[in-house]
Amino acid sequence: MVKEFMGKDKFIPNSLKLLSQWMCWQSRPKDNGKTDKIPINPHTGKLAKTNDPKTWGTFDQAVQYYEKHKGKGVDGIGFVFTKDDPYAGIDLDGCRNPETGVIEPWAVDIIKSINSYSEVSPSGTGVKIFCKGVLLGGGMKKGNIEIYDRGRFFTITGDVIE
Repeated sequence: MVKEFMGKDKFIPNSLKLLSQWMCWQSRPKDNGKTDKIPINPHTGKLAKTNDPKTWGTFDQAVQYYEKHKGKGVDGIGFVFTKDDPYAGIDLDGCRNPETGVIEPWAVDIIKSINSYSEVSPSGTGVKIFCKGVLLGGGMKKGNIEIYDRGRFFTITGDVIE
């Protein structure tokens, strides 16, 4: 396993790891100072698509591809949400101080109320929550909160939030 995932992979729910809905990703800077995360096929290294299962792999394939290509155009792994799985993801942006680890009260309230697997985002400034759920319309974005249950992928760090 990759150094970054050594020991951390035990926190990632097995129910997610068992699904073949994994890909890698590459970060690309945007003009607004933020970063895009471009999905990468863990079999070919070409672009992956959230609507094309042929461009996804298993958890182990994604980790192995990341390990082999880290620093060479691959920055992490991610999980794809589909209409055929029972999972949804909640992305809380700009809610965590990366130096202190302190999370904003509004985000703590959401994390506690969902009470599911939650982890620090790659930037260290956000939180990703993985839970069971189905959304009407597949997703939404409002302010610093995004919620999706299909057609998107979430990065995975394994940096669990207790």
